[in-house]
Amino acid sequence: MTDGGGAFGGGAFDCDANAGAPVDPAVLAEFVAVEQRTPGNPASAHAGGRLARAVLEDARERIANVFGVDALDVVFTSGGTEAANLAVLGLGDPRLPVLLSAAEHPAVFEPAQARGAIELGVDADGAAIVQRPEHPVGLVCCAHAQSELGTLQLVGAAAELARALDVPLFVDAAQSLGRLPLADVVASGAAIALSPHKAGGLRGHGVLFGRGLQHHLRPLLRGGGQESGLRPGTQSPALAAANALAIERAVATTEQRAQRMLAARSAFLAGLTTSGVVHRVLTPLARSLPNTVMIHFAQIDGRNLLPTLDLAGLRASHGAACSSGSPTPPRILSALGLDDATARACVRFSLGADAEPSTSQDAGARAGAVVRRRQEKK
Repeated sequence: MTDGGGAFGGGAFDCDANAGAPVDPAVLAEFVAVEQRTPGNPASAHAGGRLARAVLEDARERIANVFGVDALDVVFTSGGTEAANLAVLGLGDPRLPVLLSAAEHPAVFEPAQARGAIELGVDADGAAIVQRPEHPVGLVCCAHAQSELGTLQLVGAAAELARALDVPLFVDAAQSLGRLPLADVVASGAAIALSPHKAGGLRGHGVLFGRGLQHHLRPLLRGGGQESGLRPGTQSPALAAANALAIERAVATTEQRAQRMLAARSAFLAGLTTSGVVHRVLTPLARSLPNTVMIHFAQIDGRNLLPTLDLAGLRASHGAACSSGSPTPPRILSALGLDDATARACVRFSLGADAEPSTSQDAGARAGAVVRRRQEKK
C-alpha cells in the first residue's frame, strides 16, 4: 500500500458519514415525484397551493406519528443548524443564560454564547458532568451524542435537572437518527432537533419537534406566518415529504442499522490495529454512537493528515463539517486537555449504515498504512 495518489477499491471509502450520508434512493424518488406534482406555494389559496399545503401537512403528520407528538409541535427548518439556533434562542426565559457543556455542536454552543452561557465540565470520555448551576438559567442543552467523539450524553440526568429547575430542555439529536433509539429522549419532554440528511434524507431541511413545543417557542425570523408563525419562509412540500420518508425508514430500522455500523466499526479498528500504527482510541466504544471513532495518531503533524488520507481514497475529518474552516481544533478535544498539536493529529472516522465489515477492515488497514508511513518519516 502507498500513502497517497490512489483511490480505494475503485473509489473513495467514506469515513465521514457524520457529516452527511448518501440519500436513500426511495427518498430521492419521493422528492422528485412530489416536486413535479406540487409546484405551487403551500401558502397560496388557489388549488395548486392547497395541494402543496396538503402534502406539507401530511409530511408533518407522518413525522408527528413517528414520535407521538402533535403535528403542530413539528417545525420544519432549513437544517439542523437552524433548528438548534431556533431552540437555543427561542426557548426559556431569554434574560437568563443557557446551561451546556463543551460536548455541544457549534450550532448549539455559538448561539448559547450570544444569549449567555454557563458551561458544565466534561468527564474523561467527553460526557457533560450534569450538575445544578450556582446561578439561574433559562434553558438546559444536552446533545444526545457528541458529534466528534460520539460519546453518549446523560440526557436522562439533564432532563431531571431541567425539571428541577423548571426550565426547558433542548436535545441536539442530529447524529442520532437511524443510529440510536429516540423514544426515551421524546419521553423526557425535550425539544429535539433532527438532521435527516445524516440518515438517508436530503440536505437543506431540518426538523425541530417536542411535546408542547408550539406553546413555548419564540420565532427567530420575521416575515410571513408559515410554520404557525414560528419559522416564516416558503416551505418545500417535496423536502418535507421526502425527509418524512427518510425519518420513517430510519426509525423503523434503527436497531438493524446500528448493528451493521457496530460490526463495520469493529472491523475498521481491527484493520487499523493489524497495520501496526501507533494510535489511541479516544471514543468510549461502549457508550458511543455505533458508527463513530475518534483516534489520535502519535508522532504526526496533523496539518497534512486529512489531505494525505484523502489522496489515499479515505474520506475522514477532524470533526463537525460545519466548523471545518475553523483554525482551532474541536472544542471537545481542548476540554479533554489536548493541546492544539495533539488535537490536530486526531481523526474522526464515521461509517455509514451500508458499510460492510470486509471493506471497513480494508479501509482501516489502509488508514493505518498511510499513518505508519508518516510516523516512520518523523
